[in-house]
Amino acid sequence: MPETGTDKYRAASAIVQAAPAAPVVRVNRRSAIVATFWAGITALVAGGIGTVVNTVYPRGVTGFGGPITVAANRVPAAGDPPRPFIEGRFLLVNLAPGEGALPGEIAMAQGGLIALYRKCPHLGCTVPWRGDMNYRGLQGVFRCPCHASTYTRAGVRVWGPAPRSMDTMAIELLDTGDIVVQTGSITEGGVDNPSRAMPYRKPSEA
Repeated sequence: MPETGTDKYRAASAIVQAAPAAPVVRVNRRSAIVATFWAGITALVAGGIGTVVNTVYPRGVTGFGGPITVAANRVPAAGDPPRPFIEGRFLLVNLAPGEGALPGEIAMAQGGLIALYRKCPHLGCTVPWRGDMNYRGLQGVFRCPCHASTYTRAGVRVWGPAPRSMDTMAIELLDTGDIVVQTGSITEGGVDNPSRAMPYRKPSEA
C-alpha cells in the first residue's frame, strides 16, 4: 500500500520526538560576576599595554611633547622680545652675542636661538617676559608671577625660590630657515644656558 502524506508526517514527528533535547546552560549569579570581573581585567590590561606602547613609541604626537616647526618668518631677530609659542609651551629667544649670562659674568656663547620651557622650575607657573622691567642692570627679564623667580634672557636664574634656571628644549635648524623645536626633549636649566644657543641666520641674511 503506498505511503500517504499522513504517514510521512507521523514518521517525521517520531524522529523529532526521538531526538535528544538541547542541554540548558544555567549561569548562576556568582559565575556571571566572575566572568564580568575577568573581562574587565582583560580590558584594563589591553588598555595598559596600548598606553605603554604609545608612551615608548609615540605615534602621531602633535603639539607639546612632539616636534613643533617654526617658520622662518616667525623666528625673532636678535634683540627682539622673546616670542611665546603656546602650542609648544616654550619661549623662543634670539640672543645677541654675549647676552643672557648672569650680571658681571662673561657670556659663554656667541648668541643664537634658545627655546625655554615656559614652566617655572619652582612650582610650574607660566613665566612671562617682562621687557619693561630692569633688574640689577638687566633691562628685560623673565619674571614668574607666582613667587617672583627672575631669569635672564637666556633663562638663567638670578633671584627667587626656583631651584635652577629655566629648562631648555632641543632645536634643529633646517636649510629653509625654519626651525624645529623638540618639545619632548627637555634639559634642566643651568648657568650654561647661553652656551646652548644655536647660531642662526635666515637664508636671506646669508
